[in-house]
Amino acid sequence: MQPAADHNDDRRRIIEAAYRCLSDPHPGPILMSEILRRAQVSTRAFYRHFESKDDLFLALLRQECDALVADVDRVAAAALGTPAEQLAAWIGEMFDMCADPQRRLQLTVIDSDEVRAAKGYRETRARAQADRERSLTTILCRGRADGSFPLTEPDIDAVAISSLASRVLAGQDGLSQHYEAFTTALAAIETTYVGEVDSERLVYRAIGGLLQTLDPHSSYLSPNDAADMRVQT
Repeated sequence: MQPAADHNDDRRRIIEAAYRCLSDPHPGPILMSEILRRAQVSTRAFYRHFESKDDLFLALLRQECDALVADVDRVAAAALGTPAEQLAAWIGEMFDMCADPQRRLQLTVIDSDEVRAAKGYRETRARAQADRERSLTTILCRGRADGSFPLTEPDIDAVAISSLASRVLAGQDGLSQHYEAFTTALAAIETTYVGEVDSERLVYRAIGGLLQTLDPHSSYLSPNDAADMRVQT
């Protein structure tokens, strides 16, 4: 019987080898033989952990998605500050992924064409997104309960906010610095502006401005605006 430590080490080496193969320039599909060569494991050892190459690629996806879910779950569980501050921290965790070069590389790998072509990719990605949005829904529910976000529909808004953050993050570099610049500017406005500052309105207007930079037809409706539209229609 293979010792448990060796068994787990084989799995780790296979995953690391797959990351290296996918991140290095390669002219065609990654061959299983190349992954095994880099991992220095046998075919038999591979199939003790994975059913196929697709199963291995989905394991890479789950590993990165689970790490992100754990990060945002900690934000919701800590419940530090107001719901608006918790929401900012949740978005901050999403942007902070880009501050770590290794993690950014891993995210690029799991979004590569070969991983996306793996059977079960869409379902795995959808489950991971739902898991990530669970903590966001919790924060938005707190905001509705204490009046911070009185008109929010947590389940719907969590999907919208998560999707927008994912779109902005896709293929971008330096987003942690952009996020830091945004939060610094917001804090400066709140502390130095001569009049009263409606932070929630500023954030929603900033999101609207973000979409306007994409094209002149995209827009974002705040919960209040969305409610007004529902009343009018």
